[in-house]
Amino acid sequence: MPGTFALMLHSHIPYCRKSGVWPAGEEWLFEAMNETYIPLLKMLRTLYYDRVPARVMIGLVPILMEQLADEYMKDRFCEYMEDKIRRAVSDIRRFQSDPERKNVAQYWLGVFEGNYKAYTSDFYRDILGTLKWLQEEQVIEVLTSAATHAFLPLMETDSAVFAQVHIGVETYQRYFDRLPRGFWLPECAFRPSQWSEKNQRMRKGIDQWLADEGIEYFFVENVGITRASFVENRHGETSPTPMRGYRLASKVSVFGRNEATGKQVWSPDHGYPGDPYYLEFHSKDSESGLHYQRVTGSPEKQVYDMDKARQRVESHARHFTDLVTDLLDKTAATIPDPVIVAPYDCELFGHWWHEGVAWLELVYRLLAQKDTVDSGSLGEYLDGHGTDLSTIAMQPSTWGLNSDYTVWQGPDHAWIWPYINSSSREAEILLEQIRPIDVRSERILRQMVRELLLMQGSDWPFLLFTTQAKEYANQRFHHHHQRFRKLVWAARDLNDHSRMSEAELHQMEDIDCPWQKIDYTLFRRRQEPR
Repeated sequence: MPGTFALMLHSHIPYCRKSGVWPAGEEWLFEAMNETYIPLLKMLRTLYYDRVPARVMIGLVPILMEQLADEYMKDRFCEYMEDKIRRAVSDIRRFQSDPERKNVAQYWLGVFEGNYKAYTSDFYRDILGTLKWLQEEQVIEVLTSAATHAFLPLMETDSAVFAQVHIGVETYQRYFDRLPRGFWLPECAFRPSQWSEKNQRMRKGIDQWLADEGIEYFFVENVGITRASFVENRHGETSPTPMRGYRLASKVSVFGRNEATGKQVWSPDHGYPGDPYYLEFHSKDSESGLHYQRVTGSPEKQVYDMDKARQRVESHARHFTDLVTDLLDKTAATIPDPVIVAPYDCELFGHWWHEGVAWLELVYRLLAQKDTVDSGSLGEYLDGHGTDLSTIAMQPSTWGLNSDYTVWQGPDHAWIWPYINSSSREAEILLEQIRPIDVRSERILRQMVRELLLMQGSDWPFLLFTTQAKEYANQRFHHHHQRFRKLVWAARDLNDHSRMSEAELHQMEDIDCPWQKIDYTLFRRRQEPR
């Protein structure tokens, strides 16, 4: 029997609408659309029409869904693409006496024009609708995530965990007309059920909140599986392995990342993206901002050569396909129906690694020729093997440094969590005490919980930890917290309109406007049993 190769592309851009442009802000999304999402959709359509089986899993964080559906962001993206095309045309003229760079500028013009045409003419400016069609045609399986990619284990109130998960499922259902089967835990952060000294009761594990929403499976870092213990060992294994799926007591299934295949993409020493002939992401032309250099492998960068890059794509795709095949063949001798779970950040392909989408396409074309490998989603895997899974118990884990919560609660930025958790508790108390008296009151409460959700995103502590956009993250977090505080003040006396002017409320709604019809009652205290 063949083994399964299950690729998962986790797609996430933090909320950036009207909150800066470049180097941090709206262009985060526009770059991802131009360099990753549109090329990926074009590639998946090509595989579909060529009858090449793929069944890629694509996870979408709901705050990304909201931005992709936003008409303002769609208009701004069109302006962005028109500017890119103008820059490429200008560079073609500028490099008339430099044939190498002129050739690259002509390449970029073709890329930009092709992506812009696909977005407007083939996808009708509707990336979510195109993903929905691909799912209905069984090319992909789309997963959801927590509403704003919140780091769920460090949330001290059940209402915060519930709202993040529930809105994640609800948003997915609104855009895809069905319930999601899979869920991407932000940062692969898992926490089992635990005793809360503060509340003097057991708190539900993260998987139990997923189970309540009908979720069937999720992912963890490989250590989440290898450090687990058996509750029911149905196959006589010595220890759990990421080459299998498992079930938790909540009946939700869990899968761990395959380390061998992950290393080929992520490793700075062994990963494909560092090949000298691939495009250098970090080097931009000082005038146009376009990329003209390849990685090279030495301080003195050389001009990008598209033909040689394509040759490396073919070589790396064949190497990866052989790795997957050999790994499954060897594992099948001891583990029936093995599965290689390969989760990656979607934006790696095309954005960080320009050739990554072309590499993925060739990988799937090569895997389609293998008799011992099935490319499939984990939903399909569970359809065939879900009744025969062993049950395990897992400990806390994430993908980050030390495989624990270090990245999100380090000594330099742990100050963020008292703000988040106290705000969540304050929202609980306030929503128990007040009832809206008119439309304006409803608007204040809706905006209050929007700001709370945006404050909770794991992007802010992550960026503070990496220092990549430290000041931007610091400002964004405090902006959401300050707006939340102002809205709480206004909500405490909804009859007193002097507490918040119409102009100030409208400005907040104009900047932070996901989930137009959000249900603020979701943020009330959860009365879980002791």
